[in-house]
Amino acid sequence: VVGCYHLKVDGEKMSKSRGNFVTADQLLDDFSADQVRYFLALSNLQEKAANFDLDAFRDRNRFLAGPINAALERPISAAHSKFDGMVPDGVLNEKVAATTVKMAQRYVKAMSRAEYSTLLYEIETYARQINSLFTQFKPHDDRHPEETRRNGLYSAFYVLKTLMIMLYPFVPDTMDRVRQSLRLPADVFRVDEIGVPIPAGHRLGAKQAFFPAVPQKPAELD
Repeated sequence: VVGCYHLKVDGEKMSKSRGNFVTADQLLDDFSADQVRYFLALSNLQEKAANFDLDAFRDRNRFLAGPINAALERPISAAHSKFDGMVPDGVLNEKVAATTVKMAQRYVKAMSRAEYSTLLYEIETYARQINSLFTQFKPHDDRHPEETRRNGLYSAFYVLKTLMIMLYPFVPDTMDRVRQSLRLPADVFRVDEIGVPIPAGHRLGAKQAFFPAVPQKPAELD
């Protein structure tokens, strides 16, 4: 995470004398390094000072454990329950393909400029395509036509692989668990792998735990 400005607490600089500082060790008692790194990357510290707010930190991690987790888990769960644990033979959705090309171009440009904050919000929007594909094509529901279900799930895996690669610099441990569940090689986290689909018939590994649920009680910061 590139940081050139102060990370503040309650609008003031962290200070030992005031005792208003937060250490990484304190946060790691209740949260993973990936959760902390993701929040700091969103703070845009390369351009301006930012405020560390525990409630905002917890809210962001609830989002990761909710909609983002759903995007990561749903294709894997559907493949195991309905397609014998394999990526189905399908046709890539044209809208998904076009959006991915634009997202890849934006990703390369933003990463070269360390524009992490705006980029991560765009990646979160991109991740919603998986939930949209499930809503539209119902790959998890065998009461619907099999061809459209196969196409929807195949396209969802296309988005999932892209999402995994783009998020890897920010949440590497979590994305490596996604990689293991997809049974992809360790060198898959290359930009030139964006837009390369997981082949039909590729057998998947077991779904793992990705972003953890946020603890019910606030982390102790004193």
